[in-house]
Amino acid sequence: MDGARPVDPEKIRRKLLKTLESSAATLVPWFYADMPEYYFQTHGEDEQVKHLMALISGMVREEKQAIALHSPCGSRVTHISPGGDMDTLGWVLKQYRDKDIQHARIYSSRDDTIRLDTFVLGPQPACAADNVGVREVLEKARAGQMDLAPGDLNGFERFLGWVSEDYMEKFEPGRAVRHFKTCGCVENEERVQVQLEKEVHPGFDRIGVAMVQPPKKGLLHTVVNVFAREGIPVDRAYADEFERPGLPAISIMSFYLDRTRVDLEEGGERWLRLKRQLELCKWFAPHGLEALAYEDGWEIGQVMLMQAAGEFAHQFLIRRDLHAYTSSRIVYAILKHRDVTRLLMDYFRVRCDPAFTGDRPAAVRERRDRVRAAIRDVDNAIHRDILTYVYKFFRYTLRTNYYLEHKFGLSFRLDPLILAPLPRRERPFGLYCFHGPYSWAFQVRYRDMARGGVRVVRTWSQEQFEVESNRLLDEVTKLARAQQFKNKDIPEGGSKAVILLGPEGDIDLAVKSMVDSFLDLLVVPEGAEGFVQPGIVDYLNREEIIFLGPDENITPAHIQWMADRAARRGYKWPSAFMSSKPGAGIAHKKYGVTSEGVIVFAEELLRTLGIDPRKQPFTVKLTGGPAGDVASNVMRILMREYGDNARIVAMSDGHGAVFDPAGMDHAELLRLMDNDLKAADFDRTRLRGEGALAVSTAEPNGTRVRNTLHNTVVADIFIPSGGRPDTVNMSNWKEFLQKDGTPSARGIVEGANIFISTDARAQLERAGVLVVPGPSANKTGVICSSYEILAGLILSEEEFLGIKDEYIRQLLDILRLRARSEARVLMREYKLSGGGRTITELSYALSASINALADRVDGVLTASVDRVADDPELVEVLLAYCPAVLVEKYRERIVTDLPRAHQLALLASFISAKMLYQEGMGWADRLVSLRDVREVVFGYLEQEKIVAGLMAEVRAAGLPHAELIDRILDYSGRKLLTLDRLGLG
Repeated sequence: MDGARPVDPEKIRRKLLKTLESSAATLVPWFYADMPEYYFQTHGEDEQVKHLMALISGMVREEKQAIALHSPCGSRVTHISPGGDMDTLGWVLKQYRDKDIQHARIYSSRDDTIRLDTFVLGPQPACAADNVGVREVLEKARAGQMDLAPGDLNGFERFLGWVSEDYMEKFEPGRAVRHFKTCGCVENEERVQVQLEKEVHPGFDRIGVAMVQPPKKGLLHTVVNVFAREGIPVDRAYADEFERPGLPAISIMSFYLDRTRVDLEEGGERWLRLKRQLELCKWFAPHGLEALAYEDGWEIGQVMLMQAAGEFAHQFLIRRDLHAYTSSRIVYAILKHRDVTRLLMDYFRVRCDPAFTGDRPAAVRERRDRVRAAIRDVDNAIHRDILTYVYKFFRYTLRTNYYLEHKFGLSFRLDPLILAPLPRRERPFGLYCFHGPYSWAFQVRYRDMARGGVRVVRTWSQEQFEVESNRLLDEVTKLARAQQFKNKDIPEGGSKAVILLGPEGDIDLAVKSMVDSFLDLLVVPEGAEGFVQPGIVDYLNREEIIFLGPDENITPAHIQWMADRAARRGYKWPSAFMSSKPGAGIAHKKYGVTSEGVIVFAEELLRTLGIDPRKQPFTVKLTGGPAGDVASNVMRILMREYGDNARIVAMSDGHGAVFDPAGMDHAELLRLMDNDLKAADFDRTRLRGEGALAVSTAEPNGTRVRNTLHNTVVADIFIPSGGRPDTVNMSNWKEFLQKDGTPSARGIVEGANIFISTDARAQLERAGVLVVPGPSANKTGVICSSYEILAGLILSEEEFLGIKDEYIRQLLDILRLRARSEARVLMREYKLSGGGRTITELSYALSASINALADRVDGVLTASVDRVADDPELVEVLLAYCPAVLVEKYRERIVTDLPRAHQLALLASFISAKMLYQEGMGWADRLVSLRDVREVVFGYLEQEKIVAGLMAEVRAAGLPHAELIDRILDYSGRKLLTLDRLGLG
């Protein structure tokens, strides 16, 4: 550049060296005096020089600048920051919330002027087996030079197989042995282990935090923020995560405290407050309300409680206005009105804290009036609504685990009165809600004794989470209500649990949080008074027995964990708590229990459409693929029962779709199913028909084809066997019709729950489609689970395994019989109505009639029968319900050991279903309006035996028209004799 002064590189070099020398002269002595001693034991000279150079060049101490040193591969980063407190570390870690930090080495200078923190991001490969460091350590261990018992050597060698190269690079024998022993302590323990160890080094205490299956993201940030908010200065800290092939990871953190700065005491309130929060870190997820912790001194448990209350308010208010009551608006309202928020928390404390002393009812009334007055004074109507629903949430909580130690999340048993906007007939019997890590869940049931599956709805973006959150309560309530109609054949009413998982959530943690929190409210320790464990204020004041089953995204590992957890927690009926257990359970997919019923209904529907599937070919389209429970077994049973007559022309799943108008190759379908493959894996060379195709959602246009195939392909029947609720709805139902307005399938058998919305189904029926709804079509899955529960209530695992094969063979016959009985009634009633009533209307009417009669019969039996064992007629009916092998081997237990409530509910449902299936709709309803329920039921059972004897005589007599006489007796004999018996003939 013209006029520029010439540069003298040598002069600049000397000046720079002088500056660096001057800085080093001050910095190096300070560095070696003020950095923790352990830093120098784990960092070699080269690393020390690199850090010193960064401190000088970054002017960290002088100019308060921060600097980050990244390794060439990007998996290791060292942050050097001004300020040594934990708030600074929290600010640094915020940048890594979405990263998996496998190792962390955290140091603060003693004068708190800098932080030097190194993070190693996972996944890191395990050390090679021939690593020199590993070999040397093992040699020392075998030589007895490490603090290990002889029996620990194999386990320690296995532990070293989990560690990474970085761990070995910073290896310190004592620390490694401690980590190995800690792994043993937390193995099979879901809760977080938090320990305070005094004087582990001269002048230093150590806080240890260890857990199995840590959250993949954000854990260290959450833990560090607890230390920061509680004002606990940390001299140095280490965090290590051990990835273990085939086993859940283990995270171990160690925080060293200088006792001259902070001296925590076991039993002291400061330590207990810190410990409570650290134990929750595995189960805590940031939500927006952490400002209450940072600014108002709340513990994270309190933040979680208000998160739960806010999410509950969101579930109700979103129905009023989708845009006014968003999650962010609810967070804003709670934070803006902190005076009201504090009053709400105090109201909750007075209602639910078991440690409260004094006149609780009076105190509750006083706090209630104060809260209501404060909410009325809020001038923003939307904020007022939000705070009102937070109040209602606290007001209608009948039980909560909030005040228990070692909880995995929050659970609340709510009074269904909170759903008062729902008509009484639609209001459930029981309502639970759960707040877990990045998850929110409801469990709804429509009878005291009820069962239904647990499903997880996964989301992949915040937008999708918001959409699913907006309909969560509606979805779970609709599913439970559908289950109530479906469960008409069994003693348990309908229930359903749905866990909504956020995009950052871990499905295993969410499931474990929900289930363990549920057990918190159900388990009663031996010797305890009342119906809950100490630590819970009980406004329900009665025992609740819960039965669960698997549904979407629940794996065999989840099922086994739930059953094991119930047993470990001391649940009264652990074998019955969860159905479909891998060992002593009946796996639905393996035995196709739901699909067996679906195909029975499909056959009866085809016959109603004029097709005999055993003699004529027919076409089927379905959703759900070869890896799905219902879809895969539907296809297997179609092939088994109807062979080449069954032409499966279309299927679709989450990964792709297949269409073949000539019918898909059965051998290729079996290959996909046997190998747990997807629709997209269909071998295209096996396609035969004109226009046949197989697409993957990864291909251009693949998702569109997958999403529309069930509408566009023409078939005799459609069997939805997988997919989200309301896939067919009022906005798209017309797409199921062809251009001329005729439906693309004449019949639908709903293998999947609420795949078609109620109003869309009605439109399709008006267009001429015969629809068998889910409460009928797929009911055999829940019947199977009920029979599994029945066995679990009276048999040990070993006893059940001893009869399992025969039990299941007999049960499959029972399932097909139950499906056939209902299907034939529905088709007959449909024909008799001349098409004036849809099959859906008849299905729901039949279910309602059976349930209503069962409730009345149960009430009569409860009031009049002390012991079923004392009534031979009832014993006979009870045994008739059970598979023969159970009666043959365990008759006495069925009669005497089965809980009385279960026996009576079983009898009520079995008798009621039997009467309506055998005699048709309306007949029993009319009789119980004219005569005493007990007189009708027992009279019918008595005449049923007489007619059965007459039919046996006719068959044995060899009469020329024996078959016709048998049919006449079966159709009208019980009715005639029962009417005579009641004086109505």
